[in-house]
Amino acid sequence: MKLTFMGTAGARFMVAKQLAASGGMYLEDGATRISLDPGPGAIVQYAKRKVDLTKLDAIVISHRHLDHSGDVNVMVEAMTDGGFKHRGRLYCPSDALDEDPVVLNYLRRFPEEIIRLEPDTSYSVNGTTFTTSPQHIHQSETYGFRFGDRLGWVTDSKYYDGIAEQHKAEVMVIHTVLMQCRDELPHLCLDDVARIIRDAKPRLAILTHFGMTVWRAHPWELAADLTQKLGIEVKAARDGMSVEL
Repeated sequence: MKLTFMGTAGARFMVAKQLAASGGMYLEDGATRISLDPGPGAIVQYAKRKVDLTKLDAIVISHRHLDHSGDVNVMVEAMTDGGFKHRGRLYCPSDALDEDPVVLNYLRRFPEEIIRLEPDTSYSVNGTTFTTSPQHIHQSETYGFRFGDRLGWVTDSKYYDGIAEQHKAEVMVIHTVLMQCRDELPHLCLDDVARIIRDAKPRLAILTHFGMTVWRAHPWELAADLTQKLGIEVKAARDGMSVEL
């Protein structure tokens, strides 16, 4: 399994300024190809790295916010060769499809299937299995994911009891938006992230989806501090970085 970061920007200001790219992540597992949270500019990041999107098997959206779904429509068109090939699957929460949807109606017939995500449910793409977490505490219907014991993906959420165990895996990718916790913003802050890593004890924790305050504090330095503090390897993702799991 190989994970490539097509972007590490999180939240609206980082995305609007493109201080880092916002293309989400790309997962390769054997012959399986999955695009995760293709935010604004994802199509450019995939093209830059010469990924043939007609080989995509699925697109997975954790929630409907633009920094996670901004390029979902053009990615669906690319996956289906402009809609001429009825192939691939789109996995997303129901509110990405219903009232005020982010997935356009005209292209919903292009994929082979559109699957509405449910909490605590397992799905399989070409033999690659992933499981949703319970619904996160966020402003829209949001899920985290586990790809077996290999990869845990902690997406946007306010911290809650059980979040570490629900995403526990050998390698954990954690969205790190805030330096300081703020009650009015349901995102993880640095202290939350440290607590998740301490409780889950992954072999490797990777920070990504940086908000502006985290970016200004230099994520790579924060990761180094966490490694020393926790005794667990912590890395800050960078645009284009690939990790073999």
